[in-house]
Amino acid sequence: MFPKRLFPHVSDLLLTACLVVVTVPASAAIMLGGTRVIFNEGNREASISMKNEAKAPFVVQAWIDAGEGKNKTPFLVTPPLSRLDSGVENILRIVRTDGQLPADRESVFWLNVKEIPERAEEENVLQVAVRSRIKVFYRPAALRGGDASQSRSKLKWAVSKASGGGAVLKIANPTPYNVTFTLLKVVEGKEEINPDMVPPLGELVVPLKSIKTPQTLSLRFTTINDYGGETAEEVISVPASEVPMAVVPRVVPVSTTP
Repeated sequence: MFPKRLFPHVSDLLLTACLVVVTVPASAAIMLGGTRVIFNEGNREASISMKNEAKAPFVVQAWIDAGEGKNKTPFLVTPPLSRLDSGVENILRIVRTDGQLPADRESVFWLNVKEIPERAEEENVLQVAVRSRIKVFYRPAALRGGDASQSRSKLKWAVSKASGGGAVLKIANPTPYNVTFTLLKVVEGKEEINPDMVPPLGELVVPLKSIKTPQTLSLRFTTINDYGGETAEEVISVPASEVPMAVVPRVVPVSTTP
């Protein structure tokens, strides 16, 4: 089972017609076999399963992009278009084609799976195409033998002054792996942040709404591992500093209160 918190980031609804009916199903009919794909350099392909959990058939369109509006990538998906009957499972294969990618860090792309319902025979029916979107991480051979699971403990943190006033949270990632958060919360002010992902060998800067000047803050956070699971919740004391600093997080004890 995947954490419920992950699902809001997996899919979005795209209206293909807007007629009369106003009730729209919120869940996808085509279920993917994971929330991410790791493509290791040297492999011919990577794959992920998809299954039609609905009672009706769907046409499934699949493609990879490098971000919304960035459709040129060194990967292709097969089959790009297929019919999936109720209860049937199929495999999507991701194949590397050409193009140069960094050898010292991961590159991230997006696998899009769009389910297209059959044309309704009735009139005045709202049809909705649901697109599921998950990350594809290309991992160079130079990183083989490394431990991506330790990346979150090597992050560097700071609460700094924002250029226009106020405060920002800076998170620096000195590792070659992407670190994706599922929870990032200011303990004192109960402010929840959604920074999504810190790029490898890069930095993420997030505005803070709960404070007006830089100060030490306690944060709670969780991340996603290679298998799509959620790591244990950890707490960290982030210093007020212009430069992100290494701080050791500690695991939040699991409450045994019923």
